[in-house]
Amino acid sequence: MTKVLALFNCLYYLKFGSIGQKAANCKLSICCISIMVSNKVVSKKWISEETSDEEDLFNHCKEMELVCYAITKVILDADNKWKGITGKNTSPSLSNRKYIMELVNIQVLDQIIEYLAKLVKSYYKLNPKLARLKKDNGLLESKHDHIFDKMCSSRFIMLQTIRGLITTILNTCLHREDSRKMIESCLSLVTTYNYLLGLSYKRFTTKFNIGSNTYPNTVSETKPFTLTKVVQILSKSRVEINCQRLINCLVKVYKPEDISDNDSTTSTAESLEIYHTLTKHITPPTSSGPRDLTDEKRREAFIENKKAKMKHAQSLVEIKNEQNKMLSDIIGGQNSDGEVPYTSLLANEFTLENIFTNEDNVNSILQSEEMYIEILLDTVANMCPMLLGNSGVKKLKTGRLQASKKAAHKVTEYYQNILWGDVGSCLEHIVLWWSSCPLAIRSPNTCQNLREWLFSTFNVNNTPDLILSALRILADALGCHVTSSSWDRHFGATLTTNLKPTALKLYPGLSLYISESTESGANFALMLQELVTLNNQCEVTWEYILGAPIEDLPIVEQIPILHRLDHSIHTYRLWCLAETRRLANVWEMDDFFRIAHNDMQACMEQLINLRFADHTTTIESGKIGVHENVCAKMREKLVSEVKVNIQKLKEATEEITIVLASVCATTSLAHLTMIFPTNAEWRRVTRPQPSHSIYVHEFLDKMLLPVIKATQDVITLNMVLRIMCESWLHHIYVAKVKFSKEAALQLLADFNEVRNWLNDNILIATAARKQMLQNEVLR
Repeated sequence: MTKVLALFNCLYYLKFGSIGQKAANCKLSICCISIMVSNKVVSKKWISEETSDEEDLFNHCKEMELVCYAITKVILDADNKWKGITGKNTSPSLSNRKYIMELVNIQVLDQIIEYLAKLVKSYYKLNPKLARLKKDNGLLESKHDHIFDKMCSSRFIMLQTIRGLITTILNTCLHREDSRKMIESCLSLVTTYNYLLGLSYKRFTTKFNIGSNTYPNTVSETKPFTLTKVVQILSKSRVEINCQRLINCLVKVYKPEDISDNDSTTSTAESLEIYHTLTKHITPPTSSGPRDLTDEKRREAFIENKKAKMKHAQSLVEIKNEQNKMLSDIIGGQNSDGEVPYTSLLANEFTLENIFTNEDNVNSILQSEEMYIEILLDTVANMCPMLLGNSGVKKLKTGRLQASKKAAHKVTEYYQNILWGDVGSCLEHIVLWWSSCPLAIRSPNTCQNLREWLFSTFNVNNTPDLILSALRILADALGCHVTSSSWDRHFGATLTTNLKPTALKLYPGLSLYISESTESGANFALMLQELVTLNNQCEVTWEYILGAPIEDLPIVEQIPILHRLDHSIHTYRLWCLAETRRLANVWEMDDFFRIAHNDMQACMEQLINLRFADHTTTIESGKIGVHENVCAKMREKLVSEVKVNIQKLKEATEEITIVLASVCATTSLAHLTMIFPTNAEWRRVTRPQPSHSIYVHEFLDKMLLPVIKATQDVITLNMVLRIMCESWLHHIYVAKVKFSKEAALQLLADFNEVRNWLNDNILIATAARKQMLQNEVLR
């Protein structure tokens, strides 16, 4: 190991030695050129000579530029090597090549920090010299600007590589056993970065962002590395593992108690789908051994493994007792912020984590994460106290520095908020998309059941707020997925008209009064039912059923639901009007009334269940944030549009009736034109027939009988009967038929046959027949 480090040092110093030689050669060349130019200039007396101080300053700038590029190359190499480290613990053995390479990387990192500290001092020494430089002529000023631009460019590139190295190490340091050492190295780099960034010379600021336009980090001004940025990176590095731990907790709570029940319902089957998804496709495998082992071999292997663990535990029992005693002393004294010795807590960080992770509950997850923040705060307080601010550090009796209670609480709260917000987003992607058999490819009802289970199981009384916020993000994401996927499926089914009758017993809970509808009508009703349910769920929160504050409502998730609801109602109304007009024109009364009555009734039953809370007073008070105000106003606009479309849908029934009446009159006249006797036939009537004319039953069978078969609505039947009789009289008037006395008696008998036909028709209900016989056109 010593040889490896010695070899690295030799190579490293040789690299800088070659750079120094190049700088010396460059200096010699510049001196020669300056002498030649100086002789020529003196002879011509065009400009004054460079002073020795100016010459040394320019040469020093060039050397600094070369050193910056050399260190940048080393930093980039180190960054690439650290990116290849997964963060998993490796066995500390000299025969382990990976372990040795990590030691080398740590040694290189320490040397980088050392050289960067020296480089910062050189920059700060160079800064006042550049500021005091007198530029008496244009050539000297141009030379100064050229060298200075190149130095600024190299400095800028070096700063970007330092920032990248800091980010890389922070992303992996909390997954290592030497996490404290890595945090200390990162804080040293952060200090160097901020010092190098904080040069007071104004020219460094104006020429700072010199770089490629294709490099995203140069688009915005580079800012100092603050504790906020460090906490952000550390929290994001812990998202995946905490997401896994939270899923394990969910699986334990969600696990069905009896999965062998043969009488399981559809809901139970979907619950099992969710459970299998959470366990089989998300949690890591519990064994990496071969899968073709028999049960007997697995049992034997399990027993042998248990015996080995028991022997190992027995050998460590004394050490464990000492650790437990020390740990109880630590945990028992955490009531006072100033009495807790950070060194003892940090020395036992992994013992703490093992104890916390043994309890698979959400409280243990939160406590184990606070441990990492305590490590960070202790390191920052003693290495970079300026990151915590003027009042963020206080001195203990032992002489060590410690973060104040206010600063520690603020940093911990910020870390946990970022961490669990990202965990919620990560949970969404894992559950829906990232597993081998995700919920996104299954029925939306599966996601809806999981969402409802989250609402019913976790609340403020049994779940910490941070975990509850992550579960809320997951539940809201599931709601958005259910909204889009279920609406796409239902709306796609309605694009093709299918008037095949379907029994609504296949869709329980869809209607209380209708037992049959068209296939398309059932699809529309299902779509509206789904949207209404999702909208009503957005009107309640985890704490409130009624009267929830507008800030707590998921308005962002409700807006797309209202958009789809508004579009669906509008589309159904247009489809209903167009389809009933088409069916009326061909006088298909079965499908006509199945759409106009049954489908319309089923859809209206869904819309009756809509719930909209009125937040006008809260919006007008102006006591909510800008984002909430914009979303609330958008919601109010969509709610008003939905209500307008519902009203238009109610009025569509009257419009359909008007269309039916118009088509009935036209069709009746058309039939009478073809079947009503001509003037000549009426003139040939010499005496009334013993029975009615043939055209009467034909007219009634063509027009009235399909309506009677399709509906028992008395108002509609009376309207059709009245229009038929009026069209009958209108046809006689238009045709200008002249009746003799015998022909008039025959026409009267034909009119009386309508009453007889109604009495003889067994399809008409008694109450409907009674009212139809009282129609004024039959009197």
